[in-house]
Amino acid sequence: MGRIWICCLLVLRVCSALREDDGASCDGAFDIYFVLDRSGSVWGHWNEIYGFVEQLTTRFVSPRMRVSYIVFSAQAAVILPLTGDRSNIDQGLNRLKQIIPSGETYMHEGLKAVSEQMKTQTSPSSSIIIVLTDGKLDIYPYELSVQEADNARAFGARVYCVGVMDFDPKQLEDIADGTEQVFPVMSGFHALKDIVSKILKQSCSEVFTIEPSSVCVNESFNVVLRGTGFSGSKRIDNILCVLSVNQAVYDERPTVVEDGYLLCPAPRLQEVGQSLEVLVSLNNGKSYISGPITISATTCSDGTWVLWLLLALLLLLILALLWWFWPLCC
Repeated sequence: MGRIWICCLLVLRVCSALREDDGASCDGAFDIYFVLDRSGSVWGHWNEIYGFVEQLTTRFVSPRMRVSYIVFSAQAAVILPLTGDRSNIDQGLNRLKQIIPSGETYMHEGLKAVSEQMKTQTSPSSSIIIVLTDGKLDIYPYELSVQEADNARAFGARVYCVGVMDFDPKQLEDIADGTEQVFPVMSGFHALKDIVSKILKQSCSEVFTIEPSSVCVNESFNVVLRGTGFSGSKRIDNILCVLSVNQAVYDERPTVVEDGYLLCPAPRLQEVGQSLEVLVSLNNGKSYISGPITISATTCSDGTWVLWLLLALLLLLILALLWWFWPLCC
């Protein structure tokens, strides 16, 4: 009976962990562009595509998040221009739900609509493009799609692709940031819901903590930034730590990049109370994935006084022993 009870507890814990993973969210402030294939090949599957977009949208929970919905066939249509207004996003989802698929698969038109919106943005932001398609692109549209994806990357965007069933993996790898940024759904549109958490984990880049929180004056040190989503791209050399001290700005490439942390060299702080502000960019400084995090300088001892104190105590001990034993021996 005891073994059965233990097994039940283990099953409940596993189920709970799975539910927690399914309900994962992202608090990062991003501009998210959904670029969706509405060509005739997705006829009969639009409800699954809509459900995928709706579920993923609700997982990005930051009040500073902005969303745009774009569909493409022979031409692109911006169903929802980039906005952070939740009521407008809900209205955009309602319009998206009414789409009737038809036409060709000209993905480059959808990506071009993203770049046109990015050109008009007055403040830098971290942008994510999620492209969904179910078919192979003809040579010319494929080449144009790669070109338009590169144009979006020039504005600082990260590009992810979702391929359903009859797609060409090599094409999507060239359009996306890399192999790990392509999410295949081979079993059909009904399985789109199963990759929501994977996309969220891959695309959500956040900084949670920084180490150290304070440093000694004139001490050399490295900054450790712990978070998510730092690795996994062939464009890892675009990651930049931007460090500011008294109006002086230092752009440093991380010496270590892992999914859970970055290690960046930092300048020495010269005075007590001086502070260092740290920003992280995934696109060569075009935008940042978090607000500035601060490290402060404090006074620290090098431990020399402890050595002198020990020597003084040892000397006192020797004098006390001499005072005690001197009358006995002399």
